[in-house]
Formats: sequence, structure tokens, C-alpha cells
Amino acid sequence: MQYIAGFFDGEGSIGIYHHGKIKQGFHLRTQLTNNQNKNTEKLMSYLVDKFGGNLSEQVTLSGKTRYNWQLNSDKAIFFLRKIEPYLILKKDQAIIVINWQEQRPERVRDDRGRIQVKRKRTINFDIKVARLIKALKEENLDVIIKRQGDFFNIIKELMPLAATKENKKFAKKGIEKNNLFYN
Repeated sequence: MQYIAGFFDGEGSIGIYHHGKIKQGFHLRTQLTNNQNKNTEKLMSYLVDKFGGNLSEQVTLSGKTRYNWQLNSDKAIFFLRKIEPYLILKKDQAIIVINWQEQRPERVRDDRGRIQVKRKRTINFDIKVARLIKALKEENLDVIIKRQGDFFNIIKELMPLAATKENKKFAKKGIEKNNLFYN
């Protein structure tokens, strides 16, 4: 799992995306993309066998073939749980989306099988979590907390035991005095 986590740290992505219209809800997707070679083919086949998901081949503008492996929702969570202890670069993203997925209400369908529209509070929360995950692709959690305080409550809810040097500094300064930080 350590090798797969390292590979995912470098070549993978984690995202929260909306279904068409925002009010139809959001879903989690993980993705791993790499240029085709004999080792990549072996690894991608192993991942599909072990975790499921969809594997596609894509042709780049330069004419090279690359593999794209995707997992959605619960399968993505299962995969992230297995590799999360070994992640370095995407560890915060993984912890946030695992907790986000687990705290979400069960989907309810109407008589015609359509997913019911979510409450406004849930949609607004999902929008903020999706923005946070996108921001974490560019900057680390400490920088985001400093620059964008509106993410603080989301982080507090989805990372109750976040332990970073900056967070400890925040705690010492008295900005937050609850269980968000390790002692």
C-alpha cells in the first residue's frame, strides 16, 4: 500500500464535484492518471481488480496514450482509507473527504427514482468543502487557514484532530480552544 500511496500522492487527484446543477448534489471522485508503459498497465489493472472503478485510455495531444483510473463515492473512500496512513501530500485532502463522505445524509429517492434535492444548508456546506479541496491542490492547510478564515469551521468539523505546526500556533494564540488541536 505504501507504493500505491506514493504513486497516488504524485499522480492522483481527489475532488468533490457537483452533478450537473449544484442543487442536485455533490459526489466524491478520486483519479489516477499516468502515461502508458508496461508497469503502469500492470499497476492500473491491479488497482481495478482490488478496488474496482473505471479505467480508460486517453490519447494526449502529443499522441501518447495514458491511463485514467477513477473511483467514486464509497469505492473512493475505501481506497483512501487504505492509503491514507501513507499519504504525505494528499493526506489533508483524504482526511477531509473521508469525513465529508461519512457525515453526509443518506440519499433519498422519490417515486421515480430521482435523488431528492438536498436542504440548502447541506448544499452550501458541500460547496465550501469542494472549494476547500480545490484550494488544497494549490496550497497547504496552514496557508489556507491563514488566508481564508471561512474554511476554518469546515476544517474544524471535518478534521477534528488536525495536528499541524500552524494549527498549534493558532491554538496557543487562543484563536481556537476546543478539540480541533492536539495538545
